[in-house]
Amino acid sequence: MKKSIRLVLALLILSSLTIAGLYQVKVQVDPWLEPVVAEGELQATEWISNNTPEDAKFVAGIFGGEVIMGMTTRPPLVGGDWANAPDPTGNMNDVQSIYLAKSSKDAHTLCKGHNCTHISVPTERQVHAGYGWIDIEREKFEDEMYFKLVYDNSDVMIYAVI
Repeated sequence: MKKSIRLVLALLILSSLTIAGLYQVKVQVDPWLEPVVAEGELQATEWISNNTPEDAKFVAGIFGGEVIMGMTTRPPLVGGDWANAPDPTGNMNDVQSIYLAKSSKDAHTLCKGHNCTHISVPTERQVHAGYGWIDIEREKFEDEMYFKLVYDNSDVMIYAVI
């Protein structure tokens, strides 16, 4: 009887671990099956070129940063030629922290610490800041004490860091 209980318990544990592992794979693989940059983000680069100074510095995920750097020459904190900048892993960590922060003040402090002037916030998709795909805590960017919406379309909102 005890042997049967141990076998059932072992199978339950194994099943649980398998399901958890498959869920984690799905969470990290699914974003790669979708476009990593939305069309509206590409369209926003025209606005960026025409309405931000050449030394504007952006917070964006790696792929959004690549588009911004490639289409506008505005440097992102990650993306573009960021890997050659000082402390690229620290930058990845800070971009992730900015997007995940619940506090507007905390996100603002990190942006200011890197002299960032703008934040690119995709409206629907996750971002990849270097450690995996993450969901953005978007509400904090609506706090007009720290951020000002300066551009939006159906795929992206761009905020100025106040």
